[in-house]
Amino acid sequence: MRLSANSNDEIVVTRDIRVLHVDDDAAFLDLATDALEREGGFAVTTTTDPTAVRERFDLPEFDAVVSDYEMPERNGLALLESVREAHPDLPCFVFTGKGSEAVASDAISIGVTDYLQKKPGLDQFTLLANRIRNAVERTETVAELRRETHRRDRILEATPMGIVVHDRHGAVELRNERARELLGTTTDAMDVSAYSDAPWELERPDGTPVDRDSLPFSRVLAAEAPIHDEAYVVHREDGTRQPIVVHGAPLRTETGALDGAVIVFGVP
Repeated sequence: MRLSANSNDEIVVTRDIRVLHVDDDAAFLDLATDALEREGGFAVTTTTDPTAVRERFDLPEFDAVVSDYEMPERNGLALLESVREAHPDLPCFVFTGKGSEAVASDAISIGVTDYLQKKPGLDQFTLLANRIRNAVERTETVAELRRETHRRDRILEATPMGIVVHDRHGAVELRNERARELLGTTTDAMDVSAYSDAPWELERPDGTPVDRDSLPFSRVLAAEAPIHDEAYVVHREDGTRQPIVVHGAPLRTETGALDGAVIVFGVP
């Protein structure tokens, strides 16, 4: 466990990067473990038996796997390929003293994260530590983005309101199933840019058609201002009419520039 300070000088608790290091040379494993742990932020587990990795270790408990290439009974590429098949997002490294350009090419072709050549001195372990840190950070960032996307999708589908997000040109970037249901259209039709060919029409409660420039998203984008509680009727493709109440707001970038609009609508 490590303590560090963030940009607000708050103390943040972070755990060590958990590394499984496989090499048939026990002395080298000891040297590498000492060097990585001196670098700080690493917890290293070692084994000299590449044939038992999948059976002896719970690989999801590790943040990265490092393997020598030339070992008895099983080479490092065969080992890491099997690890990749079971855990495709786990960073894997070949760290070898007997490699070649052909081995490096084969490593890349099976999706190994990085290939490093063993060299005399301790600098090789500093390089290895940096490569592992960078790979683990990238993997964690991607995993967090996936979690955020999944969370967003669950929220979109759980809400009883229709939600449509437009970019700053009006094209549909995102929509939920409830929006499709209220508009009475197909999923494909929901992706029509700026509704230019939409199979539904929007009317005011008195039956007056709403032209393109007066559509809720168009007005939000033009005025860069929100709208609230506006009543409309959707004239659906099947001929039915669905009253809706619409809210909208502009979306902005971190610098405050207009980035799009979100339109939310539901049954009155």
